[in-house]
Amino acid sequence: MNSPDTPSTELLAEAEQEAIGSWLAGSLNRPHNARQEWQESHVAVLALGRRFSAVRLTEKLVYAVAAAEGTTATTFLRTLNGPVIHDPYGHRYYALVPSSPGSDLGPYAKHLGLGHYVGVPRVGDCEPGGSHASYWAVPMRAPGDLCDPARLVRLIETGTAALRYGDET
Repeated sequence: MNSPDTPSTELLAEAEQEAIGSWLAGSLNRPHNARQEWQESHVAVLALGRRFSAVRLTEKLVYAVAAAEGTTATTFLRTLNGPVIHDPYGHRYYALVPSSPGSDLGPYAKHLGLGHYVGVPRVGDCEPGGSHASYWAVPMRAPGDLCDPARLVRLIETGTAALRYGDET
């Protein structure tokens, strides 16, 4: 039984989700706009480049690297140690990364920073749904908890090599 001084697990999870949502919404000049979009459509369009950036990955790349590693896409994406959004309708994944200048990531990945926007699902939407396309393939664990860029580059290199090898056979 919980004492008044010990928050329940459900309250902690709700408080953590609220903190993550606030941090994400803070990418906009008017954070309340994000909250309204999450309520109405489950996805908010957030600005990139200030708090965080994103690397857009093709499904083809993610599936190739997962196959090369002998695992599922979601299991492999967890090795990035940060949040990843899946847009199954657009056939893309978005790894959220620290803001930094973009670099050429090859034909299957693109850095999206300042001047770009990304559709971010409501915190807690971790399954595809009929009313919304995007969901968290790997959920954000805490405010500011982003993917490891070095691990992401290795994923892109491994997937690109697997796809090139597949094209040669």
